Amino acid sequence: MLEQQCIELAASSQDEVCGLIVNGNQLFPCRNTHPEPMQHFRISEDDWLSAEDEGDVTAVIHSHPQPKLVLSGTDRQMQLSTGIEWWLVSEGRLRKFRPVPHLLGRRFEHGVTDCYTLFRDAYHLCGIDLPDFERTNGWWLREENLYLNNLSANGFYEVEMKDIQPGDVLIRRAFPESDPCHAMVYLGGNMVIHHEQSGRLSRREPLRPAYLRLTHSIWRHEQCSSLDLRGVYDDISARSL
Repeated sequence: MLEQQCIELAASSQDEVCGLIVNGNQLFPCRNTHPEPMQHFRISEDDWLSAEDEGDVTAVIHSHPQPKLVLSGTDRQMQLSTGIEWWLVSEGRLRKFRPVPHLLGRRFEHGVTDCYTLFRDAYHLCGIDLPDFERTNGWWLREENLYLNNLSANGFYEVEMKDIQPGDVLIRRAFPESDPCHAMVYLGGNMVIHHEQSGRLSRREPLRPAYLRLTHSIWRHEQCSSLDLRGVYDDISARSL
């Protein structure tokens, strides 16, 4: 089985191991040519070209010898330069990451890069995969509530504001009498990340009193203990470089 082969490759060295996935079903091991192989990896051009002789390179695979099953900031930069999936092995587990755009600095496009996309992609980078909820433009005006209709069915439950913790999701109104239509992910330290339909880019900013007054509810995923927010923090650091 391909995933088991990747896990066994990672266990073969105390350094970061690396390779390429060809045609979605073949592991092509590569030599790590980075001068600091315990902390980083580098695939040579010769290895990449040899893999392409076998077929289409569909993913990059590497390992983290230290316990960290999320991509580092450097990983994220390099993943987006390749434009393909990156697979990561740590502590005998494998996780696959889609090449989602950096969380900060996105332009709003409903259904493509909107507030739910940011929420979903942030959770993906932290280890929890959510479906891409079906939504049509203007759902918030037709009582087709994207969040209230889907969160509890996908592993979320409500918590009180006094119990908020990093990784929780705040569902917010646009103005006091409107239906809740906006999601913000709480990062801790009174900071959130979100993407409004206001012409502004997706951003990280303080959880302002105005946002709290408009907050409808706060939600936590049942697998919150598996949510590794280093996936978001490192992506933010990578985008800021």
